Amino acid sequence: MSRIAITAFGGWNDAGEAATSVIEHLLEVWPSRPAGAVDAEEFIDFQVNRPEIRTTEDARRVIDWPDTELHIVEPPRGPEIVTVMGPEPSLHWKRFCDEVLEQLQVLDVSAVISLGALLADAPHSRPLPVSAHVEPGAAEQVRDQALYEGPIGVPTILARRTTSAGLRTTSVWVQVPHYVAQNPSPKATLALLREVQDAITAPIPLQELVEDAEAWERGVDDLARTDEDVADYVRRLERAQDAADLPEASGDAIAREFEKFLRRRDDD
Repeated sequence: MSRIAITAFGGWNDAGEAATSVIEHLLEVWPSRPAGAVDAEEFIDFQVNRPEIRTTEDARRVIDWPDTELHIVEPPRGPEIVTVMGPEPSLHWKRFCDEVLEQLQVLDVSAVISLGALLADAPHSRPLPVSAHVEPGAAEQVRDQALYEGPIGVPTILARRTTSAGLRTTSVWVQVPHYVAQNPSPKATLALLREVQDAITAPIPLQELVEDAEAWERGVDDLARTDEDVADYVRRLERAQDAADLPEASGDAIAREFEKFLRRRDDD
């Protein structure tokens, strides 16, 4: 059975550490084993992502380099998962993506889920918006005229590369409230994991993360209560999102109402 890869990179593409926390969660709840790495030496600016030194249980001093690590995760049932996680490279993105792709092909990966998180005007008190789309192949026409245009990160480059190589690639992004982005956001991680769940046969254990997300939301509520400017801003975001989510604001609903109007006019 071919494997599914899940990729996440720290830094600009990882608001609230939401994307990388998905992989950390999977490595925590299910058995895993190392499956490869991309050496940081050629790709990482060590003044931005510094190596770290630590003492092991047997009193040895070791240096941890900011490599991109691949692990094989073993869910109770369904295909194995290959996780890809590391800091976003500073240099040579094309070569970096080629190295990742080569290792995914060796590991018999047939599908890729590319995770990301971005700062946005999303209220913390509402479900955090998640977008998921299958990357179009080079020969496919893009029909969505509202697609993002602007700066991109390595997740986008890698997603295009894996798609070109014939791997079905789905990009999944969550919006993280920008006014609380300085701390990890378990609610955003939970939103991504629920989207990932659709591609994984085995149920992902989520109860502890659900509790963390609820505690995070209560903490932000407390913060808002102590600052009237923040509270007012959150209320405005809530009203805007609630209005956008109203059924009568959807395109289909508007079309139905217009058809009713035309029928009433014809009857008159």
